[in-house]
Amino acid sequence: MLKKILASVGIGKATVDTILLNEQLRAGEPFAIEVVIKGGEVEQELNGLEFAIMAEAKTEQQVGDDEVKYNKSVVLQSWKPMLKQTIQPGEVITRQFNLDLHPEAPATSLFGHRIAKVWLQTGLDIKNGIDGSDKDPLVIVPSNTQLAVLDLIESSGYRLFKSDIEVGYVRAQGFASHLPCYQEYEFKPQSRSFFGARELEVTFVDNGAETGVLIEIDRAFSGDGYHSVSIPNHCDTVESVRPYIERLLS
Repeated sequence: MLKKILASVGIGKATVDTILLNEQLRAGEPFAIEVVIKGGEVEQELNGLEFAIMAEAKTEQQVGDDEVKYNKSVVLQSWKPMLKQTIQPGEVITRQFNLDLHPEAPATSLFGHRIAKVWLQTGLDIKNGIDGSDKDPLVIVPSNTQLAVLDLIESSGYRLFKSDIEVGYVRAQGFASHLPCYQEYEFKPQSRSFFGARELEVTFVDNGAETGVLIEIDRAFSGDGYHSVSIPNHCDTVESVRPYIERLLS
């Protein structure tokens, strides 16, 4: 009886571990996982699993007269597969699942550098017990279309300064985002011009067939200017995206 009471508050309960079967992911594509559930010290009833793609995103809140900026965890996607089963003490249950990563999922890796924090969180629903949980960081690379746009911008006299995930939505002519946050790439000019751009921010919205590109250009003395275009996803080289992007940068 004591073991059952302890398991109900999380001591000696069943545990869950998720193994990513794909080392590298790309937004809009499927990926496979293996879930390993290990029984605790007593028999327990499993009610199901829950998977969530989470991201660390920047947001802000008004506190008095000040705007306070901070990071928060945001749910991008979630799944709740059923798993009605009794697990015995020490028993190991293994299941495999195929999940689809949303086309707008932010990239976490660019040319081998970590640029954002996105992870898969797994929860185990145990009757009369506290959920077991597991967090696995995801390596997500940009699509070929996005990489071509980023390469073109860098070859046009800009260098990537940083990349952030921000809470909110993106809307431009011809496209709008659906996830509760978006990724922004910030570029600085490699050489300063008195009347040129001081900063350039790029956001992508991929719907699976086209990639919407929103570019915000901060120019000295003229403020911010917004330009947008949609590029078919079969355009995946610098030369194929050039006609769409160069006119936005001029």
